[in-house]
Amino acid sequence: MSSDLNSASPRRAKTGSAISCRSYFALVAAAALAIGSVGCSPAEFRIEVRVRFPGDAPLAGLTISALPFDRGAIRDSLARAARIPRPRFPDLEAALASYSRPDITALAESLLPWQALHDSVQLLADSLHAAVSDSAPQYVGAYARLRELYQRLAQSSADRDAAIREQIGDDRQLALRAAAAADSLRAWDAYAFAQFPELADSTLARAGRGIHVATTDNEGIAEFALAPGPWWIVATWVDPNNPFREYHWNVGAVVRRFGARLIPLHARNGVAQWRY
Repeated sequence: MSSDLNSASPRRAKTGSAISCRSYFALVAAAALAIGSVGCSPAEFRIEVRVRFPGDAPLAGLTISALPFDRGAIRDSLARAARIPRPRFPDLEAALASYSRPDITALAESLLPWQALHDSVQLLADSLHAAVSDSAPQYVGAYARLRELYQRLAQSSADRDAAIREQIGDDRQLALRAAAAADSLRAWDAYAFAQFPELADSTLARAGRGIHVATTDNEGIAEFALAPGPWWIVATWVDPNNPFREYHWNVGAVVRRFGARLIPLHARNGVAQWRY
């Protein structure tokens, strides 16, 4: 007996996902992993989800969920019903989308002289504190040396701070803006999506099918044993080069008796979004 799935039109997730949604699916996913989905019953068909991202390389270690309902549709419905509109930050989101981590190799190397000077000042200060008498001639000379080192350290510290501001000053300001905006978005999520767990549970009960969770192997493939019917393949990949960015898939497919056994996830059927 062969299996079949016909890919439905992918549903592109909107920027940001509800805190309640994340919490709900974290709990359900943990339970699904604990139970496991080994083998196929006569009413189930083995399906492969293949991830090629970024580019055309296989993506290993990605957690994928197969849901028997469209959580994106529930979320969108709740968002439309909310009396308070979702906060918008178009300029900030554009800046976050184009952000890339700075190369701080040169910065780390430039701080080595400051660190050496700092250690020298600390060592000399400790030796003076431990001195038996502050009237000895060697103490007076050492104290003069300490004052000189302190002056050099103060200038070196100013140079260090300027170098840090040049390298990551803009990043820090961007992070502060993002944190403030994220707080307001999470507050809105808690308000707008408060009913999500209850609605998801009732929808899951009506579907009569559970949530399946799997992780991609080194070939970027995750296997599922799914009952016939509509499914939504959900996954999120966090950009390692941009802490504000993630790529999200919410791809609909219908599992039937005859046809293909592969659901591909790639750049064209997912969406980049702000990770807050």
